[in-house]
Amino acid sequence: MMMNMMRLARRPASYFPSLAILSILPACAPPQVPVVINFGASWNAQPIQCAENGLSLSDLRLYISDVILIDADGREHALNLAPDERWQQRNVALLDLEDGEGSCSNGTPDTNAMVHGTAAAAEFAGVRFTVGVPFELNHDNPLLADPPLDDAAMHWHWRSGYKFFRAGVVNDNDSFWIHLGSTGCEGTVQNISRCNSPNRVSVELADFSPDKDRISIELSALFRGVDLDDGVRSDCSSGPAETACQEPFAALGLDDKLVQTQAVFRVANGN
Repeated sequence: MMMNMMRLARRPASYFPSLAILSILPACAPPQVPVVINFGASWNAQPIQCAENGLSLSDLRLYISDVILIDADGREHALNLAPDERWQQRNVALLDLEDGEGSCSNGTPDTNAMVHGTAAAAEFAGVRFTVGVPFELNHDNPLLADPPLDDAAMHWHWRSGYKFFRAGVVNDNDSFWIHLGSTGCEGTVQNISRCNSPNRVSVELADFSPDKDRISIELSALFRGVDLDDGVRSDCSSGPAETACQEPFAALGLDDKLVQTQAVFRVANGN
């Protein structure tokens, strides 16, 4: 013990403050709090569902990643997604707002309308996220993927990646749907080097508090340029030459000829 004390005595004076700082660093880390972000589907600000008279939902499924909460001072706090072996893994979550009923017969009964995890405690006043699967996960083998990337209905085998966003509406004599994903990808599954059109949607919303608000997916904005009264059933599969994709892509902020933000995801009061 005497020898150890002599060694400490020979340490420079700056050594001891350093020890003190290191000893308190863990205590300085901000506490993590649970956060739930709720989503809903709407048409002209009114809820839209699968089994409805008139215009109804026919599909609404999408992947969410890179969720950032923004506090009242503009500081950013990453939302650490909580893996749940069904809807979320660490880097990506799947929202499913169709219930397999009525016009959503191509779907499933299971639904999920939230993203949840933990973030540093703060007064949150905004949110930012990406609609899409991160590049490093998008082109892996879906047969070996963990949930929610094991959903065959959300994979685009012929494009070697995932459908980031499936949405559609239908009425008595017309319909429209969109499947959004990366296109022009070079290579094969697990060996993609790049995609000419990544087609990931960047969303940033101000005046958003997860405790008081939810995020509405406003389908009337997504399909604002689609004629749902012409009796012609049509669709968009993310092809750059598809004229049916022009208006939905513009609404999602993906039109490379326009400098604009997306108009589909909006803040709605109440969870």
